[in-house]
Amino acid sequence: MPKSSNDTLSPEIIKILKIFGFGSLLLVFLLSFFNERRANNTGEGTTVMRMADPDRLYFKNVRAAYYDREGREDAKMTIYRFGKRVQEAETPLLNLSILVNTLKDEAYIYIEPTPEEFPIKIRWTAKDGSQSGELNFDNGDKFAHFAFVEELYPLVLANHDFKWWIGAEWKPILQDEKERDSIRITCVDYFKLINNPK
Repeated sequence: MPKSSNDTLSPEIIKILKIFGFGSLLLVFLLSFFNERRANNTGEGTTVMRMADPDRLYFKNVRAAYYDREGREDAKMTIYRFGKRVQEAETPLLNLSILVNTLKDEAYIYIEPTPEEFPIKIRWTAKDGSQSGELNFDNGDKFAHFAFVEELYPLVLANHDFKWWIGAEWKPILQDEKERDSIRITCVDYFKLINNPK
């Protein structure tokens, strides 16, 4: 008489499968307590200068056409400078550049003063004279450049008057609309690139 399917597994094999199954579950459970590296889906820990793929593609395919491009193979970066910026003038110039680091998926904004003298001291005054202040920049890393641009950008948008302390005197800067547009457009494109609405 043929045996039923329940008789094909002997009690010893069932006992071994139970021990192995429970042992495996216990091992996985214990190891989960020692796993320090966990997925971070909160968005915390990412830098302020991080580029998302859609923003990078938009910049590269749409906005980059308005910029002069310089590839820096030594640094694995691409530098973008606004094409319609003022490059030569009798007064000092303050231009910005966007550096795209594709290896780290980050973008940086850098100040390119002419003349290249640091520290930079800029005095701003509202058109009606009701407000005034100073911006100081001693050069530095990507975070220092970013912080300075974050201070300068709203002042340019507010159409304030600017003077730069150079050679023991205050010299006017950002008087020309083309100079202001260069700062404004570069900032708009940069903040969109890092998905930081300003």
